[in-house]
Amino acid sequence: NGKRDNILIDLLKHPESTVCTRFIPSAESVSGIKKWIAHSAGFAKGEIHINKQAVEALYSNKAVSILPVGITRIEGEFEKDDIVRIMDDKNNSIGVGRTNYDASQARALIGKHGGKAVVHYDYLYLE
Repeated sequence: NGKRDNILIDLLKHPESTVCTRFIPSAESVSGIKKWIAHSAGFAKGEIHINKQAVEALYSNKAVSILPVGITRIEGEFEKDDIVRIMDDKNNSIGVGRTNYDASQARALIGKHGGKAVVHYDYLYLE
């Protein structure tokens, strides 16, 4: 913590016996945009609720966007490029993302096939 003399020397000479906090980096790097989105959850303007199949796809270790076909409900009023909270089929928050549509456009697309992603993978952060 900087208050103890020779802490860095002790850490280098005796790493196992020196009391300290270690921060292990994640095996996967996160883009700057995703970091920004992750820290913007408190500014979410609305919610996008998705079905179980969409949740499973998001957690499949593949690059997956949120498509209209997987959306079950839109809550709140938001504009294109606003941050929204992503909710699973049990009403749990599972992430945040930047939306490609405003709320009324997104509502009109609920359950439809085709079209572009409502939240693209590049702008989606899962908790």
